[in-house]
Amino acid sequence: MINFVIKHGCSTKEGWTDVVSAETVGTYTKFRGKGLFQEEEKQVIRQNVTNVWIKASVSAGVVSIHDRNRDQALAVSITEMAAVLNEALRIGMVKKER
Repeated sequence: MINFVIKHGCSTKEGWTDVVSAETVGTYTKFRGKGLFQEEEKQVIRQNVTNVWIKASVSAGVVSIHDRNRDQALAVSITEMAAVLNEALRIGMVKKER
C-alpha cells in the first residue's frame, strides 16, 4: 500500500456527493471447476496482481471494487461490507490477545 491515499468527495459519474475512494493493488483470482467454491470442485488456476479502485458512498449504500486492468467491478452493500470487516477485526483482535 505504498502511497495509499483516501480521497474525499471526488466527483463521479454516479453523482455521489459523499464518495470516498482510493487506488491500490489487489489480487485477481481465476477459478476452474463447478459448484459454489466447494473445495473438491473448484481450483485456483491463476492469480495476478492488479490495479484496483475502491469507492464507497453511504448515500448510495454501496462499496465498489473496480479491477482497472480488466475493467470489471463489483458493488456490495456498504452495511454488509462494514459488518464483515467489523467481525473480521473483532475475531482478529480476540485471537491476537490469546
